[in-house]
Amino acid sequence: MKKWHLYTIIGIVIVVFVMSSYFSILTVNKTSEPNFCMKCHTMKPMVESFSISIHGGNNNLGFRAAHCTDCHLPHNSTFSFLLAKGISGTRDLFAEIGFAGKLNFKKAYFEYDRYVYDSGCLKCHKDIRNPSKAYGMDPDIRQIHEYYWQKKRAGVNISCVDCHNDYNTPNFAHPGLLQALK
Repeated sequence: MKKWHLYTIIGIVIVVFVMSSYFSILTVNKTSEPNFCMKCHTMKPMVESFSISIHGGNNNLGFRAAHCTDCHLPHNSTFSFLLAKGISGTRDLFAEIGFAGKLNFKKAYFEYDRYVYDSGCLKCHKDIRNPSKAYGMDPDIRQIHEYYWQKKRAGVNISCVDCHNDYNTPNFAHPGLLQALK
């Protein structure tokens, strides 16, 4: 085989790999946005309530979680993220088109830790990993977060959403959702 044939084949393989990676990243990103999730009518109440929440931009700091998957998928590794996204998306699609039972969101409302991941919280709230060094944190709040880490290191099943949820912290992630699901 001539050298230029080999270089052409290698070039084509590299271009195909780069383009497929790029389009895969675009697809994962687009299918994680609230506008995509809201296309399923069962998700509409969640997206609407999110838009008026603290994490949806209703805060005085000007931040907003960009994607539903920022909170609702694990961020421990790319593999765990993509695996959970594939399983969750497939399950939701099958439920939406009638191949599987629909999730009872009202019943699951208080089961936060099943579908909100600490790794998602910690993706944005990095400083909370070391509460003693977190800038501007109230001493009482610092103590509570140090307790959380102490329990977490001891292997206790504890989650950020045990305290941080719409029931304990109004307007947190999905204000008015429970009423909207009635």
